[in-house]
Amino acid sequence: MRRISFVAALLCLSLLSPLPGKADPSSLTVFAAASLREAFEAAAADFTKKTGIAVKFSFAGSDTLEQQISQGAPADVFASANLTQMKKAADAGLLGSEPQLFARNRLVLIEPKTNPGGVNAVADLAKAGVKVVLAAPTVPVGGYARSAFKKLNGTAGYAADFSDAVERNVVSNELDVKAVASKISLGEGDAGVVYTTDVTPLVATSTRSIAFPPESQPDAEYPIATVKATTNAPGAQAFVTFVLHEGQPYLRARGFLAP
Repeated sequence: MRRISFVAALLCLSLLSPLPGKADPSSLTVFAAASLREAFEAAAADFTKKTGIAVKFSFAGSDTLEQQISQGAPADVFASANLTQMKKAADAGLLGSEPQLFARNRLVLIEPKTNPGGVNAVADLAKAGVKVVLAAPTVPVGGYARSAFKKLNGTAGYAADFSDAVERNVVSNELDVKAVASKISLGEGDAGVVYTTDVTPLVATSTRSIAFPPESQPDAEYPIATVKATTNAPGAQAFVTFVLHEGQPYLRARGFLAP
């Protein structure tokens, strides 16, 4: 009888205890490109107010986030700063929904207001001795920057090997766009390439922005999708829907363009 009672007690405890990986409908984890920090954090309060779902964010370079998801990191939603990393996630069977574009962005060159490198135009990045800070090539903004430089090769005011000359001047390859903005703000480089949305009021106090020639601007597109391994599929889809609709004003307010 004691054995039967013991087994029964264990059974009751197992029924009362939450199952590993059981969905928590009141919480959500969103893996998002670093450039989305200000817009997504501002939108999260509204989303939580409307749905009752608290949002936790993990911001990093999209390539880093894709790798973390592929390695089993717990994420419910993935918002990337380019199509490449989202396609990698889709091809690996990591997504729970079809990716949808929700925003676009533009590149801008920033330099310390003291202008230690004498950079007054994008063309000056190729001058000998200029210390250029970029995101790594696998990070979306780093890839976009290099694509823009290649488009300028041989055009008016740019040498045929302009992009190669700029690459020779790169002194640091950062893991995400915020790190680039931080280094230039601190004067740890002569110039860097970020998104226009990363020139926050704080960054603007210590830097000057220089526009890229319009013909060199890449299509910086942002897709979003739920993650297949999510333990809160309804909440994940609710967040994606929110970003595509009610969340758009928060993105516009931070300088993102319509998809």
